[in-house]
Amino acid sequence: MMRWLTILAMIVLAPLAGLASPVRVSSGDHSDFTRIVVEFGSPVNWQMGRTPDGYELRLKDGAAQYDLSKVFDQIGKNRLAGVWADPDSGSLHFGIACACFAMPFEFRPGTVVIDIRNGAPPKGSSFEAPLDGGVAADLVSPAPIRPKPRPSPPTSTQIYDWTAVDRVAKPERALLVPSILGLDDTTPQSTEPSLEPLRQSLIEQLSRGASQGIVDMAKPRGDAGKDKGGGNPAVTITLGDTPDLVVRQKGEQDAPLTAKGEQCVPDDKLDVAAWADDKRPAIEQFGPAMSGLTGEFDRPDPDSVKKAIRFDLNLGFGAEARALMRAFPTDQPDAAIWQSMARIVDGEPDRQPAFKGMAACDTAAALWAILADPEVLSVGQVQKSAILRGFAALPSQLRRSLGPTLVDRFLAMGDLTTATALRDSVVRATTVPGPEIELMQAAIDKASGSPGASEAKLEKLTKQSGPTSADTLAALVLQRAELGQDVSFAQVQAMEEYAKERSNAPDHAKFRKALTLAYAASGDFEKAFNALAQAHDAAPLLWKILGNSGPDSALLNFSTLADGEPPPQPATASATLIADRMLKLGLADQSARWLALVDAPPKLLVARVALAQNDPKKALTLLNGDLSPTAVPVRLEALRQLGDDKAVAALYATLNMPQERWAAVSRTQDWQSLATGGPDVWKAAAASLFDQPAADPINAATIPPLAAAPTQPPPGPLARDKELLAKSATTVDAINSLLNSVKSPVPVTQ
Repeated sequence: MMRWLTILAMIVLAPLAGLASPVRVSSGDHSDFTRIVVEFGSPVNWQMGRTPDGYELRLKDGAAQYDLSKVFDQIGKNRLAGVWADPDSGSLHFGIACACFAMPFEFRPGTVVIDIRNGAPPKGSSFEAPLDGGVAADLVSPAPIRPKPRPSPPTSTQIYDWTAVDRVAKPERALLVPSILGLDDTTPQSTEPSLEPLRQSLIEQLSRGASQGIVDMAKPRGDAGKDKGGGNPAVTITLGDTPDLVVRQKGEQDAPLTAKGEQCVPDDKLDVAAWADDKRPAIEQFGPAMSGLTGEFDRPDPDSVKKAIRFDLNLGFGAEARALMRAFPTDQPDAAIWQSMARIVDGEPDRQPAFKGMAACDTAAALWAILADPEVLSVGQVQKSAILRGFAALPSQLRRSLGPTLVDRFLAMGDLTTATALRDSVVRATTVPGPEIELMQAAIDKASGSPGASEAKLEKLTKQSGPTSADTLAALVLQRAELGQDVSFAQVQAMEEYAKERSNAPDHAKFRKALTLAYAASGDFEKAFNALAQAHDAAPLLWKILGNSGPDSALLNFSTLADGEPPPQPATASATLIADRMLKLGLADQSARWLALVDAPPKLLVARVALAQNDPKKALTLLNGDLSPTAVPVRLEALRQLGDDKAVAALYATLNMPQERWAAVSRTQDWQSLATGGPDVWKAAAASLFDQPAADPINAATIPPLAAAPTQPPPGPLARDKELLAKSATTVDAINSLLNSVKSPVPVTQ
């Protein structure tokens, strides 16, 4: 029976077993929120709600002991004013000192994360309700500060009556002195013994601030010094011009965090320039730096090993630094950092990155993070100021070796300004620019809109042998492909060899892309599309080359789509170009399939496709009112397909093209209009069909009626025949004149 009771007790107490040791509470600051991490160590059933002064975190299954000693090591009190555990309930309380709200979530079982964010809480947030019912305090709309100016001449110092302040709008720039201070001039008057230590501490801190010129204390003048109750006068404290002042407790410091709340590597651990003396030649420092690596009993000396490793990293000797760590193993807290730095300076992939996720840190860790990450980031994911600051602090040899890689990273982001600033820093550290620097200059020229200057540098570099030959040719091939220029057969062969050599290198993807585009730029689209399986990032440019300069045979071979087959997504940017070429080849249905890939295809091209698909009404609807030189022929052809020569004539009249207009009128057989308003060559021929000319309906011009002729006897047969012969001769002459006015077609030569 006792055994079962013991088991039952273990089951009941299991959720609290992980809480036997103190629960660690840590924190970190971000630009718009403060993060608090509560690590229980095992899953807990928790809830959180509002209190009059902030929030309360409560465990449903019992209480916990909290270790709050590290809460303010990394943050100030501009959002979180205080953290304490209720001795009666065991709940963890958070005092809020800003217009903020708390948003808790369970990061993993046993770890609760609480973000205190600026602004108003989300509508309907369950964490805004008190856990025990009642009405929650309003922490989002703080009471305004009520300043009381001195009656003396205006100065740059602001004066506040702190006894009237219930909440401070900007706590990072102010010291909150509650009315319990009870000061008469500068002498404390105790009203409650339990508050005496707090008053004494406040007086000491204010006195220290006054002596340092941060806080000014002045007795109010006139009515400003009298309170409404007739008691002690209020104390006026003035805060001078200190816009960047942040009030912290003793021991508090800034410690930037990553986006996930992890601590960034601080600058003092990455001060590479301090790891060697740049005033003396490296050869003179090498011996002292490598001496004393072992001590008594041939055991590695940690301090000497640390000095030697950091000296190698300063010189850019990554492999040597790693060899030292293997040969002289010691317990070094920064070993992981040095391992990553060693691989970065050697241009090798970092398999265990110590700087992962630190590109947004406000320390030199951002520099090493972006150097370690080959993926293209966005400008918003990196801390540019920290990167520039960290790069400028590097020794000159590291700036020369790491600068080109860093410039490439920012050019890939499209940030030419930062890339140029980095280039300038590299150039300042270089007396004789080598091929790597010239290659970097060519990349800057290309990005800044000077492809000619870039190509000239690359062409010159390709004639030089050296370790950068492969990178130079890859850059040249990529640039020529982007500009629609040809790549020679010799360059293709060289790229094939370089791609084989770099098949296992960290930058192998760049060479596969360059080789694929080299095939396309040389006209070998068969090999280009076969190589695309190993170079997916080359697809958009490959389709562009095919659409721009590929022969019709290659276009038909790789761009013809089966019924129901969607066009490839990487070809989206070139879909309009391919659709236009397909239409010109008479493949209207194929053209329409490619246009389905475009969100807003050109109306003119869609109208041309509709016309080719025998839908002239759709074409006219799309081009309604468009009188551009490219749209008019399509509209005219659509009207001709509809057989509406009258509309054709009207369109030519709008365009002020009389010859074409009357040719269209003739197709309508409106002889009356031709006889009255047409060209002279038409008038005689058209008038011969009528006894009297009619008005021109298109110009709405009217012809005045002829005067009534006197009544005469009808002519006889001979007179009628004679008149008919005369009219026939006139008609023949008019027709001959009309035919002679038409230009003969140019004969087609074989």
